Amino acid sequence: MTTRSALSAVARRSSTRIVALRKPAEVDLDVDLAEDSAFGEAVLVFVTRTEDIASPEVEALVAAARRDALAWVAYPKAGKLGTDLNRDSLAALISERGVRPVRQI
Repeated sequence: MTTRSALSAVARRSSTRIVALRKPAEVDLDVDLAEDSAFGEAVLVFVTRTEDIASPEVEALVAAARRDALAWVAYPKAGKLGTDLNRDSLAALISERGVRPVRQI
């Protein structure tokens, strides 16, 4: 399941407010997006490299997860876009922030 299809499924099921942070301009999620992460019931943040985990947008994602909102981190496949992230390294970095990955897609 892709990020786009997962978001579409959530958006179709309800009137869930979805917030996308650090979204690249070329990415079309095909859902209506909310503006304020403090009120999003689902928050998606895009990261490319390990240092992105220290961004204010990831802090917003962590805050959303702590209030029990859906929280997704989208990252490139290994070796693409100069990423140094993979599923395991990203899970470890997010866990260090006090958020436990539940499902990785």
